[in-house]
Amino acid sequence: MFKFKKSAAALAVTACLGVSLPALANNTNGAITGNSVTTSGNVLTGVTVSIENLDTGLSRTVVSNDDGAFRFPLLPPGPYKIVAEKDGFTTTVEESVRVGISGKVNLNLALNDASMERIEVSGSAISLVDITSNSTGIVVDSVTLEKVPVPRDLTSVALLAPGTTKGDSNFGNVPSIGGASAAENAYYVNGLNLTNFRTGVGSSNPPFEMFDTFEVKTGGYSAEYGRVTGGVINAKTKSGTNDFKWGVNVFIEPDGLREDKPNAVNALGQTNIDNSGDENTAWDVNLWASGAIVEDTLFFYVLYNPRSDVFDYLGRENQVGDDLVRSVFKDEDEDAFWGAKIDWYINENNILEVTGFSDKSDELNYTYTSTNGVLDEGVYGTTQTGGDNYSIKYTSILTDDFSISAMYGINEANRTTSSPLDANPAIYRRFDSTGAFVRGGNFGNFNIDVGSDEREVFRIDADWYIGDHEIRFGVDSETLTATANTTNSGGNYYLIYVDDVTDPANPTPYEVRRRTYIAGGDFESKNFAYYIQDQWQATDKLVINAGLRNDSFENFNGAGESFIELSNQWALRLGAVYDVNGDGDSKAYFSYGRYYLPIAANTNIRLSGAETYIHDFRAFEGFADASIDLPNFNDSGTATSPQQVFSDGDVPTTAAIVDQSIDPMYSDEYIAGYQFQLSDDWSMAVQGTYRELATTIEDVAIDYGFNQYLEREFGRSCEECSGFHYYILTNPGTDLTFQADDGETYTIPADDLNYPESIRKYASVDVTFERAWDGVWMLNAAYTWSHSWGNNEGYIRSDNGQDDAGLTTLFDQPGLLDGANGNLPNDRRHAIKLFGSYQVTEELNLGINAKWQSGRPKNAFGYHPTDVFAQAYGSESFFADGELVPRGSLGTTSSVLEIDVTASYNVPIGEDYDLTLRADIFNILNSDTATEVAEIYDQETSAGAGTGLVSPEFGLPSNWQTPRFVRLSASLRF
Repeated sequence: MFKFKKSAAALAVTACLGVSLPALANNTNGAITGNSVTTSGNVLTGVTVSIENLDTGLSRTVVSNDDGAFRFPLLPPGPYKIVAEKDGFTTTVEESVRVGISGKVNLNLALNDASMERIEVSGSAISLVDITSNSTGIVVDSVTLEKVPVPRDLTSVALLAPGTTKGDSNFGNVPSIGGASAAENAYYVNGLNLTNFRTGVGSSNPPFEMFDTFEVKTGGYSAEYGRVTGGVINAKTKSGTNDFKWGVNVFIEPDGLREDKPNAVNALGQTNIDNSGDENTAWDVNLWASGAIVEDTLFFYVLYNPRSDVFDYLGRENQVGDDLVRSVFKDEDEDAFWGAKIDWYINENNILEVTGFSDKSDELNYTYTSTNGVLDEGVYGTTQTGGDNYSIKYTSILTDDFSISAMYGINEANRTTSSPLDANPAIYRRFDSTGAFVRGGNFGNFNIDVGSDEREVFRIDADWYIGDHEIRFGVDSETLTATANTTNSGGNYYLIYVDDVTDPANPTPYEVRRRTYIAGGDFESKNFAYYIQDQWQATDKLVINAGLRNDSFENFNGAGESFIELSNQWALRLGAVYDVNGDGDSKAYFSYGRYYLPIAANTNIRLSGAETYIHDFRAFEGFADASIDLPNFNDSGTATSPQQVFSDGDVPTTAAIVDQSIDPMYSDEYIAGYQFQLSDDWSMAVQGTYRELATTIEDVAIDYGFNQYLEREFGRSCEECSGFHYYILTNPGTDLTFQADDGETYTIPADDLNYPESIRKYASVDVTFERAWDGVWMLNAAYTWSHSWGNNEGYIRSDNGQDDAGLTTLFDQPGLLDGANGNLPNDRRHAIKLFGSYQVTEELNLGINAKWQSGRPKNAFGYHPTDVFAQAYGSESFFADGELVPRGSLGTTSSVLEIDVTASYNVPIGEDYDLTLRADIFNILNSDTATEVAEIYDQETSAGAGTGLVSPEFGLPSNWQTPRFVRLSASLRF
């Protein structure tokens, strides 16, 4: 039997602040559970408990069992009226209990005997502490977003949670959660997985105005959650109610109220990063309506979202002889989004939901060349992203003890770039003095991509209540199709090497590198899982949450053949929650979880497709077409450097590219914590987390180790082993079994391959304080100490900005791992977060969102002094001028402080209209701390290693925190 706190507590806490909630996978429903008791606390059986959704009229009735327990599962979020009745007792009424996303509201309903007058209770039995859940994270609802300054994107919402930090800027605006790379998170909207399955970085982007509530899960997920080793952003969209409503709101971020980031001037006096020309004005308008098509039965919500984001910015300065040359860019994103939601309450026990949205965008990208301040005519290309997305979900309560839900959905993403100049080859010049790459030629996009991604999802989940057990089980299937056809503009990319050191006034081209890159095909992946999760009320004070999940991943190559299959991956999820005092005011909790990560579709495309990737080198012999900078290139001429064949255009056999003894990639997590209620409105929690990435999947070059193995075991050498011939997908640091070109299968010991095991570890301690919204003010504060260390960040690599999921350069050669162990890029040792709001008057609200965190570890990268194969990768090793510089050993960037504020004012217009005027100022202090620095130490030149030249950009800022900007908005509601 459950025991819950009986004294008053604010209802708003479960909706507004970071209460730990049950981790119901991509579930946007909630539940009400509790006990019927007498006012003296004795069990009262046979009580009729009825609920009614105050927005939609949905009503359900149950009778409490022999233990006095009752439950209402799978409830659409919203406010509910609860009535408890029994002959001989007065009626108890809860006027408004709010059910949140994936949340369980636990409460006692106390009834007096009939000799006493009727009692009405309004939110008097809700506890701030959920004594059944060991999951961690926060819930952010529309009330919080209305009162707290938060940028309108999923990452900014996620960053409100403890244990989250912003990923490197090379990957866009994405979070790192719990020490994982920014490519290991999952994003769900109304149960539909929107995660970018090609690289894992980011997700589809529904119109932000469409969102109602977010759940940011940072750990302790139940067994129905999988395919993630970072965090989960689970969102629910708005729905219609019985009241017809419509509105329009306008958001604008004017360039005139936006500051610029600082500039960076290199050791040669050139402005390699010039932010002085940044101009960015963004606006979006939301026209929406909601209501009932049929009262109490059929509801709608629709949204149309015209938008514009225009960004002008400057490239780096480059001295070319007597000329100062730079690129000038302009990006225009001006396509409207839309969203819609239909809810059909077939009857009180059956609900059908249909969700749809579009985030299609055709962004225009203009590029101009400025020579001594004079712009040319420029070129442009188009980047197509987004797509149409929809899901259908059916929920049915079959009996008081058994319910089921089923969902089908499609998630689309376009990945096409094009330009009218696609027939012209991509041309760049590389200058020896700085290593700078200067755009030349007359091309639009560097790559011509014709691609798209489609995820087809089907899942069934069931809930079965047996005595003290709440059992949830189900199956989850995804079919992922990635279409990718990529080549360089014009079919080839030419890099012209220029000597501007011998005679700086007369730069002289001396060598040309031609890249031939062609990749394409349709690539499919299939993910399938089944799971069972039990929440067992073992005693009055102890809840055991135990689950088991089985995941299977299968990826197919460009010929439609399976090239890697990882089946029967069993993942245990185990948690315990102890109600310390037996009154629901405090809990001690523990959880263990294992989480498996699938193979990214990027691996299918790059490793198992018909990819041609070849570098050829010739002496510069003038231009074949000077108007587009196309150099002469004699295929039969003398090569100035050996040809580099990374892939030859054939679809490789599975055994030749995948270790036949490969294990899946997974992470283990341990969490322990204590949460307690300080008062009716305040709670506090202390929590410790430890995560370890136990196994990694990466591609490794095995030529050196294979040759060593053949010489020792068979007395012969590997003739084809150039150092770059065999790249095999494997678990680094383990024995490897593959099929060589001679058709034979070999098992190479790990000692011969000479790769260390992949290591990523994360430990943290969170201390949080939460004050519930009571109609006047609220506050959420958190301090996090954390440490992320090892030799591998994870799926992607911040060191060089590589989002090539599963195929980064880190494990390409053993020498690249020398010195790689240390503090990882997402390590932020200390962080303080605070957000809150105060209602000054009925019309005026003030809010704040403040963050402070330690800086990012700094590195130095250069040529490896002894590993010639690692040297071929340029400045990718943990060396500076031949000296080892271990990862993170150069300290950190400076700590970052950001304070955002908001003020909103409500203006009633007549009886039916409300107008809200609002201003948000982000980074009000205009702090301009560098968040990333240039880490290339050895200047990359055609001479290779040992020149002693230092990159003139080394140590300079490469990115800063977002400067101050203002968002003005007006919202009119009927």
